[in-house]
Amino acid sequence: MNRYISTIFIVIAIAIVGLAPELEAQNLTVREIMAEPSIAGQRVEGEKLSPDGTKVIFLWNANGKLPRDLYMVPAEGGTPQIILKLSDLPAAPARLERENKLDYGLNTRDEFVRARENALGNFEWSPDSKSLLFTQNGDLYVFPIGGKPKRYTKTQSPEFGARFIDKDRIIYSQSGNLFVLNISDATTVQLTREANPAQFISVSGGVVSKDGKMIAYTVSDSSKFRPLIVPNYQGEFTEAPTFRRGWSEQKLFVTATDGSRDMPFEIKLPKQEGVGNFRQIKWAADSRSLVVDRVDKDTKRRQLFYVYNAASKDESIITVADETDDKWQAPKSAIVEPHPSNPLQLIFYSEKTGFNHLNIANIDLPANAKVRQATTGNWQTEWAKWTPDGKNIVFISTEGNTAERRFFHYDMEKNLHFELGYVGQGMITNPQIAEQGDQPMLIFGFSKWNAPEELYAMPACFTCRGIPGATRLSSTTPETFSKRTWNTPKFIDIPSRDGKVIKSKIYLPAGHDAKKKYPMAIFVHGAGYLQNTINGWNNYYREFMFNQLLTQKGYVVLDIDFRGSSGYGRDWRTDVYDFLGGKDFDDHIDAIDFMVKNYGVNQSKIGVYGGSYGGFMAGMLAMRAPERIAAAAALRPVFDWKNYYASSPGYTAQRLGFPDKNPEAYKRSSPITYADKLERPLLILHGMADDNVHVQDSVQLIEKLIRLGKTQYFDAMLYPSENHAFVRPESWADEYERILALFERHLK
Repeated sequence: MNRYISTIFIVIAIAIVGLAPELEAQNLTVREIMAEPSIAGQRVEGEKLSPDGTKVIFLWNANGKLPRDLYMVPAEGGTPQIILKLSDLPAAPARLERENKLDYGLNTRDEFVRARENALGNFEWSPDSKSLLFTQNGDLYVFPIGGKPKRYTKTQSPEFGARFIDKDRIIYSQSGNLFVLNISDATTVQLTREANPAQFISVSGGVVSKDGKMIAYTVSDSSKFRPLIVPNYQGEFTEAPTFRRGWSEQKLFVTATDGSRDMPFEIKLPKQEGVGNFRQIKWAADSRSLVVDRVDKDTKRRQLFYVYNAASKDESIITVADETDDKWQAPKSAIVEPHPSNPLQLIFYSEKTGFNHLNIANIDLPANAKVRQATTGNWQTEWAKWTPDGKNIVFISTEGNTAERRFFHYDMEKNLHFELGYVGQGMITNPQIAEQGDQPMLIFGFSKWNAPEELYAMPACFTCRGIPGATRLSSTTPETFSKRTWNTPKFIDIPSRDGKVIKSKIYLPAGHDAKKKYPMAIFVHGAGYLQNTINGWNNYYREFMFNQLLTQKGYVVLDIDFRGSSGYGRDWRTDVYDFLGGKDFDDHIDAIDFMVKNYGVNQSKIGVYGGSYGGFMAGMLAMRAPERIAAAAALRPVFDWKNYYASSPGYTAQRLGFPDKNPEAYKRSSPITYADKLERPLLILHGMADDNVHVQDSVQLIEKLIRLGKTQYFDAMLYPSENHAFVRPESWADEYERILALFERHLK
C-alpha cells in the first residue's frame, strides 16, 4: 500500500513542478544521453569508511571527467575536500614509443585512453585511521592524513592488493606470491612460494587473522584451463591476448605472517566432489580457527566448515552447514561473518527455505554446531555485518518492497529484528560499517529512479528514541539534471501463465490513451544475477534515459524482471535451470500479451533490445517469436551457450550443466539453433575486444545467417576497441543511434 501511495505523491509532485516554465521537459538526444561528462554527473567511486567511523574517502572529479581526485569528508557531514590528485604523485615512467611518420591512421592512445592510465585507486585505511595505503604505477605508497604520500617500493615487478596488517606491516602480492613489508624497519618477508605462472599455479586470498599473526590463502592449479583468444586489430600489427578460463583445483593453506614457518600447513577438508570453489575464508575471533565456505558437486552443494585451531595438533573440522540444491547454490548465500569477540559464533546466509535468510551458528565443541534461522518470510536478506560489540547484526533486506532496500538490525538478546534508520523510499547499496564504536557509523549509497546515487552516512544507533536520519556526504548530480522533468515509470505486476507474478515497470508516452495503438520497445536487462524493477539508480542509467527518449517519440516501454532475476527468492532464480530462454522467454511473451490487452500496444509494432543476457533474449525473441517481435537489437549477445561455457564455465554450468553431459539443454537454449526461423529485422552489435561474451558468438550467427540466405533480415556492427562493457561515449552513441533508427524504421 505504501508503494502505491508514494507513487501518487511522486506523480503529483512532478505535475506541480512541471508547471514551472524553466522546468519543462526537455527532449533528449542519443548523443546527449551517451556524452561524457554525463548529463547525470559522475558518481563517486572507491568510498571507504575509516575503522573508527569518523572519516570517509572517495574518488570523484567535479568536472565529471577522468582522472578522479581523492576526496575526504567527515562522516557526520561537511564539505568534501580534495586531499590527493594524480598530479601530486611522481609521473609514470615514459612510454617508449617509436616515431611514426605514418600517423594518419587510428590513434590507439588518444586523449580518452591517456585520461584512464595510472588512475588513483585501491585505497586502504590503516587500523588507527590515520593513514592511507595505495599502489600507484605498481609501487606502494603510504599517505598520512594531513601529510604527503611516501613511496615505499620502486620495483620492476608491480605490487598488488596491498593492505595493512597493523600500523607497521603491509601485506601485498608480487609476481603471484604474498609478501609482508615492515615500514618501520624496511624489512620484507616472503610468505608464499607456491605461485608459478609458467605452470599456471596461483596464490590468492591472503586472509589475515585478527591478531595479525596468521594468514590463510588458497593455491589454485589452473593448468587445465582453456585459452580464450581475443584479437586486437587496432594497432599496426594484430595482437592476440590470451585469457585462460576453466575449473581450477584449489588447496587451502595456513602460515605465520612473520615468516617463521618454512612450510605452510595445509587444511585438509573433506574431499571435494565434482567442480566447485572456495567462496569465503575468514578467521574466527580467537585468530586460531577458520570459517570456510565451499561449493562442490558441480556447484549444487554448499558446505560451511569450522576449522577449530587450524594448523595445530588439536585441529578439528566441524561441519556447520551442508546444503544441496538440485539446481545450483545461491550466490548471495556466500555471506559469512564470524562474531567479533566470540570465536564459537558466526552468522551465515542460506536459501534453504526458499529465500535468502540470516542464520546464527554456535559451535558446540568438540564436533557439533547448533544453527537457528534468525529471519523468515517471503523476502530476502542481503549484506550483513556484526556491530563491533557483537550485540547486534545490521543487514539489508527486501522486506516490505522488492523494488527497494532498507536497513534492519537484529537484536541478539531479544531475538528480533527492527528497522534501522530512515533515508526514504529507494535503493540502499554498497554499505559499510565502522569497526569501532558503541554507535558505529554506516555509509552507503542511496538513490531513487530519478535521483542518481549519492553517498550517505548514518549512525547505527540501537537505543535512540525514534529512527535516526541519514546525512548526505556527496553532491554529484548537476542541477540541470535534477530540474529535468522525467516521465515517471509505473510499477506493475504482470501475471504469468504458471500463476506467478512478473515484477515490471513501464514507461508511457505523454497523454497515453489505452484505447489508441502505440509501438512498444522492450528493454531486457542482463542476468549475471540482476534486478531492474527497482526504485533506484544503477548501471542502466543510459538505458533509463534512452527509454525516456523513446516515450518522447511516442513509444510505450516495457522492462520486466524475468525468471532468473535477483530479488525474488530461490524458485524465481532457478526457474531458468536446464532451459535458458524457457520460462524467462515465456515471461516476455506473457508481458507482451498483458501490454497489448491493457495499455494499447500494437502487436505488430513491438521491438526489443538488450545487452549480454538481454542480447541473448532479444535474439531468442526475434527468432522464436517472429509473430510477436517486429524488430530486435542484440548487444554483445550470447548466441551459443557452448561458447559461453568456454568463457564462463561457472555461470553456464550452474544453469545448463556441462555441454558433454547435457547437449540438448545447450541446443534448445542457444538462439543460433533457431537461425532458420529469422524473418524479422535483427541488429547485431558487439565489441570485438569482449573477453566475457566473445565476439565469436555474433560472428558465427552472422555466418550462419549468410549461409541460410537471411541477408535481408539482419545487420551488424562490430566495435574494435570495446570490451563487454562499453566505455567510449562515441561507441555508446553509435550503438544506440542504430537501435533508435531500427525502431523508427520498423515500428512506426
